[in-house]
Amino acid sequence: MGEFILFGFHHAGGSIAAFSGWQRALGPQVEVVPVALPGRGRDGRSPRYRDLDTLVEALAQDLGSGLSGRHVLYGHSMGALVAYRLTRLLARRAQRLPEKLIVGAFGAPHLRQSTGATEDMTDSELLRWLVDTSDIHADLLGGTERLAVMLARLREDLRIIRPRRPAQDIEAPLPCPIHVFTGTRDPLVDRAAAAGWSRHTSAGCTVHAIPGGHFFPRESKRDFFGELRSVLHGESALTPNVYG
Repeated sequence: MGEFILFGFHHAGGSIAAFSGWQRALGPQVEVVPVALPGRGRDGRSPRYRDLDTLVEALAQDLGSGLSGRHVLYGHSMGALVAYRLTRLLARRAQRLPEKLIVGAFGAPHLRQSTGATEDMTDSELLRWLVDTSDIHADLLGGTERLAVMLARLREDLRIIRPRRPAQDIEAPLPCPIHVFTGTRDPLVDRAAAAGWSRHTSAGCTVHAIPGGHFFPRESKRDFFGELRSVLHGESALTPNVYG
């Protein structure tokens, strides 16, 4: 059992497999708990959650006692927004907050931003988007059946996170620090969008630039996990930018 729990929230179209190897990389002091988001059944859909608010409410209940002890949240891409909204819900309920909110590959939530993909795109358009953002050849994404499930999951996730709030709607800053991980070659998140997270915390915001694109944890494992370990246990190994 680790000293604290790291709850991991995966990217749109992904699964808990995104956190494969994290426990080994982070060591026994951290208990890595990947969180399965909706739409992970065989048909790639979920009848329970059709919007982000409902999803976050369910997550708060499902994670239960894990959130009452020492914990950290890490969310990647879509998962970053989920982790942020879960933290907001905990704050509104005056419940224990994560010791650190760590977000990766996602711009500040108050900004009008686009992933470049929507649930209305065709399978071929979504596939092209996946290839363009992940630097993976289409042939490596799996066979026809596996690919169909992945695209269905992606389409459902994009529907859930569709923006529904005006860009200027910013709640009071969170009293927990935010660490922002961003890929140096990410086509979806620029440095300004990453730095914008500073508006959402009164406890300091640190931006960590990792070599790679949108999926830098997979592309630059040594750099990413080295920096993440430093964030979890103490001082940053790189020279980060601190805001707030």
